[in-house]
Amino acid sequence: MAKIIQNLLLHALIGINAFILFFLVFEDRIAVPIALQVVGRTHPLLLHFPIVLLVLAWAAAFFGRRLDIPHASVRRIVDVLLLLGAWSAAIAAVAGLLLSREGGYEGAGFLWHKWTGVALCFLSAGLLWYHRSTKGGAGYPRTFTAGMTVTLAVLLVAGHFGAGLTHGPDYLFEPLRRDKRQVLDMETAVVYRDLIHPILEAKCLSCHNAGKSKGGLVLADTASLLKGGESGPALVRDASAESLLIERLLLDIDHEHRMPPKGKPQLTPDELALVQAWVASGADFTVPLAALPTDDTLRQLAVAVYGPPAEATFDFPPADAATVERLNTPYRVVKPMAAESPALAVGFYGKAAYDARSLPELAPVAAQVVSLTLSGMPLGDADREALKTFSNLRELNLNDTPVDDGWADALAALPKMRKIGLSGTGVTEAGLARLLASPSLRQVYVWNTRVDDRALDRLQGEHRAITLERGYVDDGSVPLPLNDPVIAPSGHFFRDRAMVELRHPVPGVELRYTVDGSEPDSVRALVYTGPFEVTDAVSVRVKGYKEGWLSSRELIHALSPAGHAPDRAFLLHRPNPRYKGRGALSLHDLASGGGNHADGKWLGFHGERLVVSLHFDSPVAADTLSLSVKQDYRSHIYPPGQLTVWGGMDSTAAQVLYSGEPGLHKPGEASPRRMVQAPLGGNPIRYLRVEASPYVPIPDGYPASGHPAWLFVDEVLVR
Repeated sequence: MAKIIQNLLLHALIGINAFILFFLVFEDRIAVPIALQVVGRTHPLLLHFPIVLLVLAWAAAFFGRRLDIPHASVRRIVDVLLLLGAWSAAIAAVAGLLLSREGGYEGAGFLWHKWTGVALCFLSAGLLWYHRSTKGGAGYPRTFTAGMTVTLAVLLVAGHFGAGLTHGPDYLFEPLRRDKRQVLDMETAVVYRDLIHPILEAKCLSCHNAGKSKGGLVLADTASLLKGGESGPALVRDASAESLLIERLLLDIDHEHRMPPKGKPQLTPDELALVQAWVASGADFTVPLAALPTDDTLRQLAVAVYGPPAEATFDFPPADAATVERLNTPYRVVKPMAAESPALAVGFYGKAAYDARSLPELAPVAAQVVSLTLSGMPLGDADREALKTFSNLRELNLNDTPVDDGWADALAALPKMRKIGLSGTGVTEAGLARLLASPSLRQVYVWNTRVDDRALDRLQGEHRAITLERGYVDDGSVPLPLNDPVIAPSGHFFRDRAMVELRHPVPGVELRYTVDGSEPDSVRALVYTGPFEVTDAVSVRVKGYKEGWLSSRELIHALSPAGHAPDRAFLLHRPNPRYKGRGALSLHDLASGGGNHADGKWLGFHGERLVVSLHFDSPVAADTLSLSVKQDYRSHIYPPGQLTVWGGMDSTAAQVLYSGEPGLHKPGEASPRRMVQAPLGGNPIRYLRVEASPYVPIPDGYPASGHPAWLFVDEVLVR
C-alpha cells in the first residue's frame, strides 16, 4: 500500500512539473484569476519548506555514514526528504509563477530567481527519480552526490536572488553601508546622493528596485524616480504635498497604500522631514549640501539625521610655533582654527597699517592658512600674486577692497577655495562668471557690486552648486502675504444643510467671502461675522485681508447637497484592486476624496467602466444626478468620456434618462474636482443605473494620449 501511495505521489509530481513547463511556455497568454492570486501570494511562506527539506536530504546523504547510521536507513530518510522536498519545491514554484503574473517583478534579479527556482524544482524531481532507480549498495554513487551538491548550489542562488527581491539588492551588506554613510562630509556631500538616496535605499528599495517594482515604480536611480510608476509621477518639484512619493509616505500606517507598508522599517520623523524638504525645495539631484545657506532647512535636517559634521581634517604639518608668534602684530592676527589643528586663520585689522609687505610676509605659513580676512584693506597687484601661494586657502574675505575683474583668474585658480566675500568690490558680471568656473567654490558674497540682479539670476541658474549671497535684509518695509483661510466643513457634500465656518490663524484678519461666484474683493464681498447656513450647491470663495499685509490667496470650496440617499447600492463592475475604497458605499457615504487618489475614498477604474445601481425603497423625484470625479491630466486621470443613466420603478422597466459626453477642459485648466451633471427629468423613480465610461484611448493633445484613462469617482448624488 505504501508503495502504491509513493508511486502515485511521484506520478503526481511529474504532472505538476509538466504543468510548470506548460506555464512557462504560455505564460504571456495566461490570465490568473483572483482566487489563484491568493495561492500565488503564499509563495514567500511555501519557499521555506524546500530549503529546509533539501538541505536535510543533502546532509543525510553526506554525513549519514559518518554518524554510523546504516545505509539502508539513510536511503529511506533521503528518499522521504527528497519526496517532500521535490513536492514543496514544485508547489512553491507554481505559487511563484502565479505571483509573478500580478506584475511588479522584472529585471535580472527576478529572472535569476525565477529560472533557478524552476531548475531547483526539476533537479529535485530528477534526483528523486534517480534515487529510486538505483540499487542500495554500500553507499551513494558520485553521480548522485554531485547532483545533490549542484541542487544545493542552485538552492542557494535562488534564495539569494529571492532575498534581493524581498529586501532589496545587497540586503546582506546593507548594515555595513549604513554604518559607513552615517559619517557625512558636509563639505563634499551632494543632497540627493548622500542624504536622500540612502534613506530611499534603506527603507524603499526592497519593494521598488529594478527586480521588484511594485506599482511599476523604481527608486534605484534618478531617471526611474522621475519617470514614476503606474499611478503617475512620483515627484512634483517644489510641491511636496502634491508628490505621490510624499503622499504615500504620509498615509496612515494601516492604509493599504502606505509606503513603506506596515511591518517594514519606517522612516523616522527626521528622515521623512528631510525627504519632504528636498522635494519642496525643487528635488534637485545635483546641488551640493555646502551650497545651501547655513540656516537652510535641508542643512539642519541633515544634521538631525546624520549627526553633526565631523571636524575638518588637514593633511599638512603644523607651522612652526615661533614663526606664528612672530607674525602676530596688533594689526595682524594669526591663530589656529581649533585646538591641536594645524590650520591657521589670519585676519588683518587697521587699513593704515597695511602695506605691500603685509601679505607676502605670511609666506612661511602660507600652506597652513585656510581662512584669510582682508576686508577693507588697500590691496594691490603684489597681493594678488601673493595669494597664489596659499594652496590650502578655503575662506577668503575681500569685502570692500579694490578687487576687480583682474583678480578673477587668480582667485579661480586657488584649488580648495570654497567661500569668497566680494561685497563692495568692483567685480562685474564678466569677472564673476570666470570666478564661478572654480570647481571647489560653494559660496560667494556679492552684494553691493556692479553685478545687477538680472545677471545674478542668470549666473545662479548656470551655477546651481554655488550660492550667490546678495545680502538682502528685510527691514519690514515689504509686506508679507497672509496664510490661507480655513473653511469648515472640509468635506464637499452634505445631506440637508451645512453650517459653514471660516477661520484664520492670524488674529485680526478680516475674511471676505462670496457664494454667488464673484471674486471676494475687499470692497463688495461679504464680511464674515459668524457661521452661515447653506442648503443648495454653492462655491464658497474667501480671502483674508489685514492692514500692513498682502491679502491671502483666494480659497474656493464647493459644497453640494446629497439629496436622496439610496437604500442600497451595488457595483456591477469592480474597481481596480488598488483603489477599491469602501466599495459601493463610497459612492453615497458623503466622504470626500482628497488630492491623494489613494486615500481610500476614491473608486478607481483604469480603462474600465463604472457601473453602479441605486435602489430606493420609496419613489423619489430625481431631477439631477451628479457624479463627483477627480481630474489630474498629468496623472492620466480624466472625467468620463460618456455618461449614461437608466431609471424607472424597477430594473426591468428602466429607460435611458440621460446620455451624453461631459467633454474635456484644456490641459492645465482642469480643476482637481469636477461635478458631472445629468438632468433626469424629475419623474418618480425607485431604480437608477449609472454607467460612466472612461476615455479609451485618451484623445490626441492630452497627456498619455493613445492610452486608456483612469476614472476616479467618490460620490453619486441624486437630487
